[in-house]
Amino acid sequence: MIVIPTGTDAPIYHWPYATVGLIVVNVALLFAVPAQSTTPELDENDEVIENVQNVSNFDRYALALGDGRLHPIQWVTHNFLHFGLGHLSGNMLFLWAFGIVVEGKLGAVKYLLLYLAIGTLHGAFVQTLLVRSGMDTHAAGASAVVYGLLAVCMIWAPRNELNCTAILLVGFRVLVYQWDFYYTTVALLYVGQEIFWLIVGGAVGGKLMLTEMGHLSGAFWGAVLAVAMLKANLVDCEQWDLFTIWSRWRKLGRDWKKRGEQLERQKESLRSSLKANFRAKSSKADVEAEDTGPSRQERAAAAVKHVGWLIEKRNIPAALRAYQKSASAMPGWPPQGELYDLIKAFQAQGALVDSIPLLREHCRLYPAHSTVVRLKLAQVLIRECQRPVAALRVLEEFGPGPLPGEAEAVRQKLIRQADRMREEGVIEVEGDV
Repeated sequence: MIVIPTGTDAPIYHWPYATVGLIVVNVALLFAVPAQSTTPELDENDEVIENVQNVSNFDRYALALGDGRLHPIQWVTHNFLHFGLGHLSGNMLFLWAFGIVVEGKLGAVKYLLLYLAIGTLHGAFVQTLLVRSGMDTHAAGASAVVYGLLAVCMIWAPRNELNCTAILLVGFRVLVYQWDFYYTTVALLYVGQEIFWLIVGGAVGGKLMLTEMGHLSGAFWGAVLAVAMLKANLVDCEQWDLFTIWSRWRKLGRDWKKRGEQLERQKESLRSSLKANFRAKSSKADVEAEDTGPSRQERAAAAVKHVGWLIEKRNIPAALRAYQKSASAMPGWPPQGELYDLIKAFQAQGALVDSIPLLREHCRLYPAHSTVVRLKLAQVLIRECQRPVAALRVLEEFGPGPLPGEAEAVRQKLIRQADRMREEGVIEVEGDV
C-alpha cells in the first residue's frame, strides 16, 4: 500500500518557501553527491592505505558511525544526503506534508533554524552514542528531521488533519482511498511502528536497528524543541496546542464531575418533594375539614418564617423541602416580596443552584416583576450549571425589544457568555435543572 499526503486543514500563515528550497537542495545533492562507497587501497601487506583523496564525498559528509571519532560537520551535512531516488522521494513527500504546517506557523527563517537544530542534535546524539561501536558504516537522509517535524506537528497542531490518498494493489485491481488523519494519530502510528521494530529487532533479534534508532532520535529532538519554543512563546498555536487542549479536557472533566454532584443533589431534592406532595395530598381532606386553627395568612407567614429559619441554620436541603411542601399545599404562596426575600436568603448562603426552583417560580407567578430575577436565573445556569442553551431559553422569554436601563447590557453580556460556551463545546444534558 502506498500512502501519499495531499493536504492539510491546518492554518498556513506563511507560504512554504523554505520547505520548497529544502526539497530543491536535497534533490540537487542526490546527483551532486551520489551514494558511492569508498574503495580502499591496500599495500603489499594488505593493509588499508589511509589516503584522504580516496574517500568519496558521500562518505566524507554522511554521518560516520563507529570509527571512534566525532565529525561535527557531518551532524549537519548528513541530513541532506540520500542513498537513492526511492529514499529521497519518500523523505521529500513527507517533508512537504509536515514542513508546510511548521513553516506556516513560524515563517521561513525560524523554520530553517528549527530544521537545522533538529538535524544537528540528532546527528550529534547518534554519532556520540555509537562512536565506539565499531560499526564502520554511514547514515544519511532527512528522515530523522522529518520525524522531528512530525513530532512538532503533533504538539503544535494535534487536532488538525493530514489528508492522505492511499493506493492499494489487489491482484490486477488498483484501489484508491481518501483518508483524513489527525497529526496526533499519524505521529502515534509512525513512532509506535519504529518503537515496535526497535524492540523486535533489538531485544528479540539481537540486531542494532539503526534506522529505527535514527527516526526515534529525530522525533525526540523535534518534541524537545517544539515544547521549548512553545513555552518560550516563539510560536502562536492559537490555543490549539497539545498542552492547551489537554488542560481544556481536564477542566471539562472537573466540570462534569461538579455537574454530576449537582444533579445528585437535585434528584434528592426532587424525591423529597414528591414524598412531601404525596403526604400533603393524603392529608388535604383533613386540612380542609378543620374549621378551627390558624388562618391561611397565618400559616403562610409561619411557612415563610420556617423556611427562612432553616436557611439561616444553613440547612439548605431541609429549607428547600419545606419551601416545596408549603408551595404545594398553599397555591400562590409565597407573595412576591417574600419569595424575593427567600431567593436572596438562599443565594446569601451560597446555595445558587438550590435557588433555581424559586427563581423559576418567581418568573412564572410574577412575570411583570421578574426582570432582575430572570437575568439572575440565566447567570446561575451559565456560571454554576454550565447550561448555556437553557440560559438562552430563559433570556428569550423577555421577548423582542431592549430591556430598560442597565438590564439590556447585562442580558447582552450573558448572551455572549452562553454563545462562547457553546463554541467551546460545552455539552449539556436536556431535562435537568
